Amino acid sequence: MNIPRKRDVALPVSVMLCMHTLIALAVFIVPVMAPEMGLNANDIGTFVFLLYLTSMITVPFSGPCTAKFGPMRMMQVCVFCCAVGVALCCSFNGEVRSLGAICIGTGLGLATPAASDILLRYSPESIRSFVFSLKQAAVPAGNLIAGLLVLLAIAIGWQNAFFIISILTGAVALIFQPLQKTWDTGRDTADHITFNLKSFVSGVRIIFADQSLRWLSISSFAFVLLQIATTSYLVTFLVTKVGCDHKTAGIIYALSFAGGFFSRIIFGIIADNLISPLKTLGLLGFIMGGASLITAQFTPDWPVYGITITSFALASTAAGWNGVYIAETAARAPSGLASHILGISLIMTYAGCIATTPLFLILLSLSGDSYHIAFSLFAVPAILTGLRLLSIERKQV
Repeated sequence: MNIPRKRDVALPVSVMLCMHTLIALAVFIVPVMAPEMGLNANDIGTFVFLLYLTSMITVPFSGPCTAKFGPMRMMQVCVFCCAVGVALCCSFNGEVRSLGAICIGTGLGLATPAASDILLRYSPESIRSFVFSLKQAAVPAGNLIAGLLVLLAIAIGWQNAFFIISILTGAVALIFQPLQKTWDTGRDTADHITFNLKSFVSGVRIIFADQSLRWLSISSFAFVLLQIATTSYLVTFLVTKVGCDHKTAGIIYALSFAGGFFSRIIFGIIADNLISPLKTLGLLGFIMGGASLITAQFTPDWPVYGITITSFALASTAAGWNGVYIAETAARAPSGLASHILGISLIMTYAGCIATTPLFLILLSLSGDSYHIAFSLFAVPAILTGLRLLSIERKQV
């Protein structure tokens, strides 16, 4: 393929942004709707744990499946899995809802390496972090829509809202079919890669032999702890401990992750033009940890504007690092192995997603249901990892 031009990436990034937004919405809709659905912290924890456990199990298969079936076909499968998962979550039955979590987790786990395969081919190096950050802005966009859907759920019922999202998501999986033939041919992908113990070990060795790849993976684990804690428990924290009603909490959540949408794009531009990706990630880790420490101080006496501003700062940073991380990991991978190496690296990310729920619930149990302590302690790994990334950056200068 010829060297990509800036205009070449406009359509791919727009399509990936749309598809990933719907995947992200499927991931976050249950935790955000939890008060309306009558779910408590343990119910949320079970759902989130199953979802991300499935993602961690499936993500190593994304590289080989992308090589075999094509990245666009894989994205269609991912979006369809999420549509089915959201429909299953309409049930009051916990087992059926758990099956929905597994479907959504499958779509989430397989999606990022597949989309990255497409974007890496069409993105000029000069705007690579921006392009990947724009695509990853789909995650806070999903958060934003989930928060606003609280208003729809109150008006028409949460189950009806879920059905609407399920139908819309399934339709999108079919709408982009004309692009599948174009984007799934002519790929520079190592299609000989299969997922087995040898390929897995080889991918792990590549990551840990490179200091930057190694700490990119570790940072994703530390940062995602705080990201998932915020997306999964912020609304419940605001409703049960800070005294907000569900409608107000949903609006705060939506506004906060609107910041996350724009911050991902801004951080991508910064990483491309102002400071290096590693330094950008280091600063983000330090800032998100500080914002979490302030969030931990919320009480019913806090004014709504103070809660909103602090939540905005936390969401903007805790949900703003992913695009830079994915772009830098894909760029540092050996030629033709971007989706495979990214899939291996993302195991650390989803391990953090899985660890969030039991760690958060353990902290709540040991602290007498204190969200204040939980959010304070979850800030520590982000701060320490951020400082480490800045240290690596200084050594490379």
